[in-house]
Amino acid sequence: MVADGGWFAARPSGTEDIYKIYAESMRGEEHLSHIVTEAQAIVDAALGADGKEN
Repeated sequence: MVADGGWFAARPSGTEDIYKIYAESMRGEEHLSHIVTEAQAIVDAALGADGKEN
């Protein structure tokens, strides 16, 4: 997903029961933290509270 001034991508680990988020900000660490927080919320909502895909 591309955001204003940054991006993130999420994928399942493949070896663990977790997902990984890759993110970059062109505005600095505070903005990067915001992108990662939003990415976690989006992925959690897509997977549901129990971690299984909806």
